[in-house]
Amino acid sequence: MSFVHGQSLDGTYFAYELNGLSIDTSGKVNFFMSDSFPAQKWFHQVNVTIKGNNITINKIPVFVDSTGKKWYSASDGGFLTYKGKITKSAGFFTAKTQLVDYDYIGFSLFEPPIIAADADSSLIDKSLSRKNKPPVSELRKTHDVTKGIHGLEVFLPKGTLRQDYILRPKGDGLWINNVFYYRSGLINGNMILERSSYKLRARLL
Repeated sequence: MSFVHGQSLDGTYFAYELNGLSIDTSGKVNFFMSDSFPAQKWFHQVNVTIKGNNITINKIPVFVDSTGKKWYSASDGGFLTYKGKITKSAGFFTAKTQLVDYDYIGFSLFEPPIIAADADSSLIDKSLSRKNKPPVSELRKTHDVTKGIHGLEVFLPKGTLRQDYILRPKGDGLWINNVFYYRSGLINGNMILERSSYKLRARLL
């Protein structure tokens, strides 16, 4: 069991992260469907379960419409599950995780379906619109590669297969990298969505 100041980290935590969020070297923020924000918001609802030194992270795509209603039917961004181990460092914890399950993300040149939108890659969008697909050697440089059904290669957005985290407990929650995760049952999920959206609007102005 992982402890900090005598308090167990065991439990379930949750937060929301923007779908496809990235920040370039100039500080520009990019994310999926940014042109429709804030009228429409596309998130991953991230559920983190810690038990002892084991950590499981489930990312579920959600869509929030202009009325503030949350929908679980959207698959954009894919469903991802990571598992790994937690180790203690000076004043914080680190977790190294690997992708163990996924759905509605990635693509294969050899087996259907090819999901171009979820691959989030201009390279693949172009390859689907022409007869000559890019060579596999080129794709291996620009994407993570794993094995799909029948042992065939599946290509995923770069950085998908492995996720490393820094965990810092605080109060009734947990800082994971730069996002605060609330312990489940202590706060309404819609409040978290509003706070996430407000912070992003402030960043974009």
